[in-house]
Amino acid sequence: MLGGSLLAPAVASAQYVRAPDPNATRVLVAVFRSSEKGLGVQAADAVRSRVGTEFPFKQVYVLPKTDINATLEASGFSITDALEPHDQRALATLLRADEYVTGTATKTADGVKVEAALVLARDNSLVQPVGSYDAKNLGQAAGLIAKELKEARKQVAAEKKCVNLAREQKYAEAIAAAKEGIALYPKATLVRICHANVLVAQKASAAEQLAVAREIVDIDPRSRPGLAILAQSYRDLNQQDSAVVMLTRLLATDPRNPRLQRDVVEALAALANPKIARPVIDTAVALNPGDPDLLRLRWLILLSTRDFKEAFAQGDELVKLDTAFADTTYFIRTVAAYAADSNFAKAAETSAQGLAKFPAHPGLTFSQIVALRQAGKPQESLEALTKAVAARIPVENASFLRVSLLKDLGRSTEIVTVARELIAAGDTTTSLRQMVLGVGNEQRTAATKSNSPDDYKVALGTLMYADSITTGASKAQAQFLLGVTYVTFGQLKLSEAQSTKACAPAKEAKNMFVEAQIMLPKGGSFAPDAMRAAMQGVMQLDPAADQMIKAFCK
Repeated sequence: MLGGSLLAPAVASAQYVRAPDPNATRVLVAVFRSSEKGLGVQAADAVRSRVGTEFPFKQVYVLPKTDINATLEASGFSITDALEPHDQRALATLLRADEYVTGTATKTADGVKVEAALVLARDNSLVQPVGSYDAKNLGQAAGLIAKELKEARKQVAAEKKCVNLAREQKYAEAIAAAKEGIALYPKATLVRICHANVLVAQKASAAEQLAVAREIVDIDPRSRPGLAILAQSYRDLNQQDSAVVMLTRLLATDPRNPRLQRDVVEALAALANPKIARPVIDTAVALNPGDPDLLRLRWLILLSTRDFKEAFAQGDELVKLDTAFADTTYFIRTVAAYAADSNFAKAAETSAQGLAKFPAHPGLTFSQIVALRQAGKPQESLEALTKAVAARIPVENASFLRVSLLKDLGRSTEIVTVARELIAAGDTTTSLRQMVLGVGNEQRTAATKSNSPDDYKVALGTLMYADSITTGASKAQAQFLLGVTYVTFGQLKLSEAQSTKACAPAKEAKNMFVEAQIMLPKGGSFAPDAMRAAMQGVMQLDPAADQMIKAFCK
């Protein structure tokens, strides 16, 4: 970047044929951009010469080529290559230019095509297109540019007046000045930009701002102020598709602007149909081949539109262009995309690659654990989680992940043990409590199939714990399941008492029927009909327990 590294030429004053009028506008003509060697320099020379003869010397002073070259050479920059926009502005500032002319030049079958624009040195987003001309030679094209530039500059005084009045918050007068400039030059963008900025300062309606911004963009499709105001107006009017198109076009004018990148991505995230931005970014990439910032935006858009195969290819290309692109965000987004594309094995592989580059990164660690689970590798996922916890890596939802993985592995007893530890340590998540309840219900079902007293005792222990840690509907469910479990376990004990003629199982059955009559009504709101049926069963079984106690307990 030139600003601060360019040096003012020590012999500049000796090179002037005559001193410029102190009141004259100082205009710089920079080397035009061209793919043809030498054509950009020749185009700038031709335009500089014609502009110098088109304007009165006391009105416009065109900076000599010798001054420009001396400044560039003193700073170690080429005098034959076109500068980047920010460097053009830096050069204009160092040479005290008020305005500068920039453009492009290409050879055609019939001659040349030259495009030019006038830029205000105080802000390189303030651009007035001067036109695009097909001509037999550079001299003819330069003549057309100089004549149009003379017309375009008729708005300059009105633009200054508009800006100064706006600073004084004299908004009505500022708008009137802008309209004066438009009357003098109907294709004016500079005064229209001032008009639009005044509307923004006034907090005028989005429709008013949109109307003026649209005029700017119709004249100059690459106007940064016009596109920015147009995009915001569309967003304020809730026309999100149009807003994203404008933001994407805006980014193409300044692809390295991180704020613009963020705005585009945020707008895309809010869209119901982000595909609207796809053709726009494809065009921008085609016009700026190899531009890493635009390619990165295209990658983000492809992810948003779920064009995963192209997104993966685009991501690989970006990493090859710049290995620094493969940062933590790249890996996390790519892992998420593979998962969304149901390619869980690739998601796990990519997360491992990310962790190899960024060890102990919490986001990547979480992505790897989830990806391994989704890939059907719960044991590996649990091992990765255990390793992360031991290394004190903060893993999002670590406790819930652990119990979920234990559930996947069928280790239900461990789930309750872990849950007890987590809840005792202060875990307040509802999902963990519901998982304990679910485990208790699974254990109850298993006990009714096995008819094992030990299985019933495990289920009752889990359900009693679930009752103690849940609230609301979950608590009602726990109490209902406890009641039902007491009924079926009591039946088992009643059968044991009958077959063994023993007192102890008869008393156990009686106690369970009593507990069932307490718990079932408490959980009745969970399953009213099932509760009533279970209560009827208990009322029939309870007398039998009394009879066996009387018979066997002497």
